[in-house]
Amino acid sequence: MTKRLLIIPARSGSKRILNKNIKKFFNKPIINRSIETALKSKLFQEIHVSTDSKKILKNVLKTGIRVNFLRPKRLSKDTTPIFDVIGFVLDNYKKKNFLFDEIWSMSACSPLITKNDLIDASKLILNNPTKIVLPISKYQAPIEWAFKFKNNSNLLRPLKKNAFKIRSQSLQEKYFDTGNFICFKYFMFDKIKKSPDTNCVGLKIPISRAVDIDTLEDWNFAEKLFKANKFK
Repeated sequence: MTKRLLIIPARSGSKRILNKNIKKFFNKPIINRSIETALKSKLFQEIHVSTDSKKILKNVLKTGIRVNFLRPKRLSKDTTPIFDVIGFVLDNYKKKNFLFDEIWSMSACSPLITKNDLIDASKLILNNPTKIVLPISKYQAPIEWAFKFKNNSNLLRPLKKNAFKIRSQSLQEKYFDTGNFICFKYFMFDKIKKSPDTNCVGLKIPISRAVDIDTLEDWNFAEKLFKANKFK
């Protein structure tokens, strides 16, 4: 039986959305939706919410999830790399003699991810044990056609000169990381931490469910998608 640890990072101090991780998303703290999805998948032997906040801790305990230890403030900055947080959690479980085959991390703000997405990811990692699994979704327009503003003005400059002369059918499809979760084999942690973007396989997520919530605009968009997908 594969032993899986799921880490849900949920630090305090969100600047763009106040108390984002426990803000109500359709009458339920948004982190609870991620926890419920994880529980429904029946994949995980342990679910650990990594937080520095007693307020978040109090909410999480109501879901039945235990939190064995808090995250230190030094690892709770908005610049703290996610792999530093994962490493801290793994070290603490190792001290308690808890060992796992797979390590997962899931955003606290993933209300559009389903249990089937997680199950599909578990099948993908089974066939790709030396890779990290990322949920991805397709860019809706060729990124070769992108523009940037010139010197903080309204003037546009193409990122790639004369790209509009290339037909979209002639350009290879490109994908972005939805930012909702990752998973990998425990023995790959050191290698992946050193070079996370060169050891990946992708699980396709429909664009209708692909949103990474960072701003209020993202939040409002996620609510529209949640309704459109008929989540409850």
